[in-house]
Amino acid sequence: MMKKKFLSVTCLMSAALIFSSANSWASGNDHKITYQIIITNLTPGQPIAPPMVTTHHEGISFFKAGDAPTPELAALAEAGDGNPMAAKLSNTPGFRDAQVGTSGIGPGETGTIMIHAHSRKDHLSLGAMLGNTNDAFIALRDVALPQGRHTITYFANAYDAGSETNDESCSTVPGPACGGAGLSPEDEGEGFVHIHNGIHGIGGLDAALYDWRNPGAQVVIMRMQ
Repeated sequence: MMKKKFLSVTCLMSAALIFSSANSWASGNDHKITYQIIITNLTPGQPIAPPMVTTHHEGISFFKAGDAPTPELAALAEAGDGNPMAAKLSNTPGFRDAQVGTSGIGPGETGTIMIHAHSRKDHLSLGAMLGNTNDAFIALRDVALPQGRHTITYFANAYDAGSETNDESCSTVPGPACGGAGLSPEDEGEGFVHIHNGIHGIGGLDAALYDWRNPGAQVVIMRMQ
């Protein structure tokens, strides 16, 4: 088994975490609009891995419900690593910017990340693993950015990438509850992306501690300049 540990969810010192040194991909246009993305973890026991946030033309989606998971989606959902997905999107026509946070977001905590767009007509997508799972991830797909100085609030559901079986075994759950392997390339899972049905206590995870109901996160988008 290829072992890739979950990108660590650090101990947060306050209710607000700013990803000041996120990994960044950006296109070369100098005419940029800056947006602040505020992500609040709404689950009672699931850490959110460092989020991958991207801006792009309308109509671009980094996954589709019902489709087979890509290797990049598997890395994001199984290992909490959004960098392969950001790199893939950076080569997509209509790509604007992508930022991957350097720390996770604990239950009830908030993280903030900055990102650029080129036009008010650009859209935003976001994805991040729920760490104490096999392959659950929260996501926004191709949502509109706010017009003018207004803010927009979205709620991100948790999806199952379908790339790994939900055995809830600590050997295959990489988050802080277990510290297991982050990727299981020989496990084909369900084979398609779908809404996640939560934790059921069938393996090493206690459903009373780690189960949740959608939405998994609140996302507030604010134009800064």
